Amino acid sequence: MSKLYMFTTSHCTKCPQVKDALSKKDIEIEYIDAEKTPELAMRFLIMTVPTIIDNREHAEDKYMGQEQCLAFVNTL
Repeated sequence: MSKLYMFTTSHCTKCPQVKDALSKKDIEIEYIDAEKTPELAMRFLIMTVPTIIDNREHAEDKYMGQEQCLAFVNTL
C-alpha cells in the first residue's frame, strides 16, 4: 500500500516537533517505532530518526533528520 511512514523511537528528542507538524496536515501517515519493529527499519535502511518514507507516487523518497522531515512536511 502506498502511504507515508514516519520512523521514530520513544526517546527521540527531535521526533515530537515533526509529529506535531504532521498532525496539522490532512494526510494519512503510519508512525513506526524503529526499535520495536527492527525488521521494517532494516527493510527501509533506517539509520536515524526521525525518518519519513514517502512511497505514495510509486517511488520511495526518504527524508532523514528533523530538518529534512520538516522541509518535506511543509510541502504537503
